[in-house]
Amino acid sequence: MASALAQPDDSPLRTPNRKTKPLSPSLKPSMASKIMIETLLTQDEDRLLAAVGADSMTGLSTVAAATLEKGKDKATSGPSSPASQISPRGSVSSAEDESPTDSAANLTMTDIDSVNSDNYPASMTSSIKAHVYEGGLRYHAYKSGKYAFPNDEIEQNRDDMKHSMALLLMQGEFFYAPIAERLETGAEVLDLGTGTGIWAIELGDKYPNTTVTGIDLSPIQPNYVPENVHFFVDDFDEDWVDPDNKFDFIHMRNVMHSVTDTKALLSRVMRHLKPGGYIEIQDIDITPMSDDETLTPTTPYALRDYLSYMAAGLRALGSEMYAIKDLPAQLEAAGFDDIKKTTHKVPIGMWPRDKRLRLCGLFLRTAMMDGLRGLSQRPMGALGWTPLQIEMVLVNVRKALMDPKIHAYFTFHAVYARKPLSGTTNGS
Repeated sequence: MASALAQPDDSPLRTPNRKTKPLSPSLKPSMASKIMIETLLTQDEDRLLAAVGADSMTGLSTVAAATLEKGKDKATSGPSSPASQISPRGSVSSAEDESPTDSAANLTMTDIDSVNSDNYPASMTSSIKAHVYEGGLRYHAYKSGKYAFPNDEIEQNRDDMKHSMALLLMQGEFFYAPIAERLETGAEVLDLGTGTGIWAIELGDKYPNTTVTGIDLSPIQPNYVPENVHFFVDDFDEDWVDPDNKFDFIHMRNVMHSVTDTKALLSRVMRHLKPGGYIEIQDIDITPMSDDETLTPTTPYALRDYLSYMAAGLRALGSEMYAIKDLPAQLEAAGFDDIKKTTHKVPIGMWPRDKRLRLCGLFLRTAMMDGLRGLSQRPMGALGWTPLQIEMVLVNVRKALMDPKIHAYFTFHAVYARKPLSGTTNGS
């Protein structure tokens, strides 16, 4: 292999020692995530656990919600503008242009049919910004069905929680690619599958000279964002309208499970990156692992069984849940160089000794518990499971997630690679 891979973090995770003084991590994330992290790190642990509890995992969001909202206001307290959204990217619609009648509550079946049609005009932003409902859950309307998971408030909270978890794992860094100096002076950044836009907003807040563009199938980003941050409704699985060699940095996080053709995506990334530009993909390999034999290949574990169903369901829908595992080899095959991979262990629950990792485990477990129904509906439905059958499985999954005897973890991957300075012919 032409590129060197960084050694993974193989140090075993340790179980709690109540006599050990909690460690205070040194973090420098932007305001919104920083406030949420610091709020939770300063909570009395018994109070935090009581707020979260085994029956209602929404307590974590409740503990930090008020402070986090203040942090979001501060994070965008500088120059801001309405978040523009385009789909396809050629006809801009500002958030200020949208009337109350464009809300999802007033969406008619005609609107939904128009969104699903291949012949709608680009100016139909009201329909594109709307949502569709299925089984009591809300999904994106633009190219309805393309993304397997909801975009409702629960999912948005999970998205922001996973962002805070990633900042904790990465010691406050937004990326590992050696691109910071370029961002300081001014660069073009593209965030694929931006979700709530929290990464793009905080990056734009940190690097005001850089233009940050986020694209997603769902129009769920804030209405007001820093002036250098822009959001568009678009599908990164199709050809991009951006010029070749435009971006200095392209970022993806927690979206590899929705990519239908990784080879084609990396070809587009290669085409639209500037020579010497970087791609960084951060994702979690959700294979449960353990360092202390509390989880072995023969241990009954409902979470592991559930994840196998989810992987099969996503394959039935056209994507691969474990795509992150093969990413370095695929980047090399696509022509990238300077490929580096960093891994972090993400505990499932609060069993490690280190307070930072305990909080990461709480973020992860809460995000999973809160999202189980929404995550499961379409993938398991694609396998023929009924809602009742799915819920019966989830009962045992919830028990497994809360089992203190299982010291399991997932593996967070951050992989970056560079478009060569010369010798590359636009992704071919």
